[in-house]
Amino acid sequence: MKKGISPIIATVLLIAFAVSVAAILYVWIPGFTRQHTEQVSEHAGREIYCAYGGIGVSNLQYCNGRLSGTIRNTNLVDLGNITVQITFKNATPAQTVYLTQDGIAGTHSNMSLRPNEIASFNVTIGGSNYNSIHVFTNCSNVYDDSTPGDVTATC
Repeated sequence: MKKGISPIIATVLLIAFAVSVAAILYVWIPGFTRQHTEQVSEHAGREIYCAYGGIGVSNLQYCNGRLSGTIRNTNLVDLGNITVQITFKNATPAQTVYLTQDGIAGTHSNMSLRPNEIASFNVTIGGSNYNSIHVFTNCSNVYDDSTPGDVTATC
């Protein structure tokens, strides 16, 4: 003779399990969707804001290990965390220069520009074998690139 649980007890257990899973999902899903909705909304708002951003780099000059130039906010929104990244030839690692508000290198970038504002920078870089100069901001789609042909040697 085989013994097992009665069909009534099995049905009650099955219903209890289904109700437990439904209760867990009822509590979890609203928090999950609210969190992700807020993240998507924040990201979309930032992308819309940054769509009105623009930056331009000009007057690049190199002399004795120092790179200088002018950065201009060319569009309609404030830009921050303006940073210069120099890539070098010969597989030398890229150098990231965090610009401070006075246009020199710092430990973190706090340079910001209002629309149409211009700022100068003058920083030490790792040599004249640079391949490209990439200036970027707190908006991932707002940047400007320069090549060695855009840089004047002033020495």
